[in-house]
Amino acid sequence: MRSIGKKALCVALCALLTGGAAVTAAAVSKKDCPAPAVSPLEALFDGIVCFSARVFERLRRTDETRLPAPAPLPPTGEPAGETPASEPTEAEIAAETWRCTELTFYSEKTYADPFGDVSLDLLLTGNGVRYTLPCFWDGDNVWRARVACPAAGNWTYETVCSDASNAGLHGRTGMIRCAAYTGDLDIYKHGFVTTGAGKKYLTYADGTPFFYLGDTHWSLGDETADMVREICEKRVSQGFTVWQSEPIGEKFDLADGVTAADLPGLRAYDEKFAIIAEAGLTHANAQFFFPSSMDLLVKNHGGYTGKAVSGKVDGKEVSANEISDEAKTYLERLSRFWVARYGAYPVIWTLGQEVDNDFYWSDTAHPGWNALNNPYKLAAGYMAEYDIYRHPLTAHQENAATTSAYGNGADCGEKLKVYNNVAASAFRNVPAHTFYAAQWSPSLKDNGFWGPAKDFWYNSQGKPAVDYEGRYCYLWTKNFGARMQGWAAYLNGMYGYGWGGQDTWSYLNPYNEDEDSDDGVDHITAEEKRNAAWRDALEYPSAYQAGYMRAFLEDGRWWELIPRFDNKGRFLPKPGVYAVCASAADGSETVLYFYSFSDPTVAERTNTTARGGRAAGTVGHLVPREIYRYQWFDPVNGVYGPEGTFRASALGTWSIGGKPSATDWALRISRGQ
Repeated sequence: MRSIGKKALCVALCALLTGGAAVTAAAVSKKDCPAPAVSPLEALFDGIVCFSARVFERLRRTDETRLPAPAPLPPTGEPAGETPASEPTEAEIAAETWRCTELTFYSEKTYADPFGDVSLDLLLTGNGVRYTLPCFWDGDNVWRARVACPAAGNWTYETVCSDASNAGLHGRTGMIRCAAYTGDLDIYKHGFVTTGAGKKYLTYADGTPFFYLGDTHWSLGDETADMVREICEKRVSQGFTVWQSEPIGEKFDLADGVTAADLPGLRAYDEKFAIIAEAGLTHANAQFFFPSSMDLLVKNHGGYTGKAVSGKVDGKEVSANEISDEAKTYLERLSRFWVARYGAYPVIWTLGQEVDNDFYWSDTAHPGWNALNNPYKLAAGYMAEYDIYRHPLTAHQENAATTSAYGNGADCGEKLKVYNNVAASAFRNVPAHTFYAAQWSPSLKDNGFWGPAKDFWYNSQGKPAVDYEGRYCYLWTKNFGARMQGWAAYLNGMYGYGWGGQDTWSYLNPYNEDEDSDDGVDHITAEEKRNAAWRDALEYPSAYQAGYMRAFLEDGRWWELIPRFDNKGRFLPKPGVYAVCASAADGSETVLYFYSFSDPTVAERTNTTARGGRAAGTVGHLVPREIYRYQWFDPVNGVYGPEGTFRASALGTWSIGGKPSATDWALRISRGQ
C-alpha cells in the first residue's frame, strides 16, 4: 500500500508540473492528441530540461537579448505646395495609383549621341510633394518618362532638359489625373515594396507586411514574352509574389553606351517587365548585364587610375586601383537610364549576380576590381539617387560559405559576435544598400546550420535578409530540399525565399547538367537535369508547396515571429528530430517545422530511415498553467491536420505527444482557446 501511495503521489506531481500533457490536455482538448502522449515521467523530465535551458539562457544573457539595430530610411522627394485642381497644361492623361503611365516627348534637335549628350528630367508635383524623375532616350528623337503616381489626385508635370534651347524637350507641361486603383492586385492596392526603419521584413508602401516568395529566372533575356506570361500566370496561382531575374541572354550591350542597336533588345525587355507588372508580381532584377561585363565597362571608359586603394578583404591585405572619373560618369548615366526605364514598375534592385562580396574576385577573374573598389557600390548610390520610389536595393551575394553580412568581421571595423567565419558584405556600410540577398543552402539532414542565419539576424544592422538563392529543384535538390529551404528561411528570420526549378532558374542553360548532384538526401542524375523542360518546373510539387507555406504563415502573424535557432529553452527536440522554431516576442504564437525526409513521394534515396519517426519534443517559454491551442499542418499537401488545446505545465512547457505521421509537419501553437 505504501509503494502504491508513493507512485500515485509521483503521478500526481508529474501531472501538476507538466500541465497534464497526458492528463489535463486530454480533458480540455476538443480532439485527442495527434499521437500517443508521452508518459508523465517523461514529460516531467523533458520539461525540467527545457526549463533549465531557459534559466541558463537568462543567466548567461544569450543572443536573444540582443535586438537588431534599426536601419535608417533615406529621404525622397521634397515638399511642395498644394496642386491646384486645374491649371493651364499642354496635355492631360488619366491614370491609377501605382500603375505605370508613360509620357512621350519629341526632340526638335538631333544629337550625335542622344544617350550621352542630353538629359531630361520630369518634375512631378502632387499630394504636397515634388519629385524629380529621370527620363530616357528611346530611339530617333523620342524621349519617354515612366511615372507611377503614389497617391490619387491631380499631378502636374514639367520637363527640364539639359539643352534648354530644345523646345521639344524643355518646358513641356501636363497633368495626370490619378484615380485610386480599383483592382485586386495587392502590389497596387498597397503600393510598391519598400524597407522600413527597424523592420526585418519588407513591406508595401502603406506598411502592410510583404510576403516575399520568389521564382528565379536568371536568363530572362532568353525567355520569350509568351513564356514569361504563361509562367507568371502559373506562379501567381501558386502563391508567388516575386519574379527574380538576371539579364543573361539579353539582346543589348550596355558596356559601351546605349545606341540604336540596343533598342530592339531593350524594348523586348520592356515587354517582359510590363507582363510581370501586369501579373502583380514584384520584379527583383539585376542591372545592365552579367557582372563579367563590368570590367569591360570600366576599360571602355577610361579604365582604372594609377591611384591605389589598399585595405583588407576577408582579413587579407589587398590593393586595387581607383576607377576613372570617366567610368564613374558613364556608370552614373547608365544607372540613371535603368531607373528611368524600369523604376515606375514594382521592382527591387539587386545590382548583379553574386557581386557581394566581389563576384568571386581573384587574380585571374576580373583582376581590376574587388571588394575595395567594387563598381557596384557606386552603382548602388547612383540607382538610389535617381529612384524616387525608394525601391529596396541589394547586391546578390556570393554563397554563404564565402560571404555573409558581418561574417568574421575582419574588414568591418566593428566588434560583433562571429557566427559565420567568412568574408563580410562589401555593401555593409553602403547607404543605398537596404537589405541582404543571401545565397544560403541549409543542411537538409541535421540541425547544425544556424551560423549564417544568426549572422543575418543579429549582425545585419537591422536590415532585412531574404534567402535569395538556394538549391534549385532538379538541379541540386529535389522537392524535399526545395520545400524545406523556404521554411528554414522564414523561421530563421530570413523573411523571403527565392525558389528555383530546373530550366526556369536559367532557361536553356546547360550549367552543371553534365554531372550528378547530391544534397545529402536526394540524388539528382545528369540525365534528370538534361531532360527537365521549363514547363516541368511549373508543376514541380515544391513550387505548390512553397505556396502552401505562404498560406499557412499568413494565417498567423509571420512578421512577428522571432527565430529561436538552437535555443533548447524554446524547443527541446527529441533525439533524431530535426526542426526549426520561431515565436512571437509576447509568446502569443509559436511555429515549428519538422523535417524528416521519410516521405517516399518526396525523398527518393535515403528515405528508408525515418529521422525521428513521429517524435517531436518539448516547447518552452509558455505561460504556466495557461491554455493553448495547437494546429498541425501538412506542408506536402497543403492541408490542416489534427488540432486541439492543452494546458501548459507549471514550468511553462508542453511535451508534444508526437507528429501525426513520420513525414514533414508544421505546428502552430497559439495562446488561448
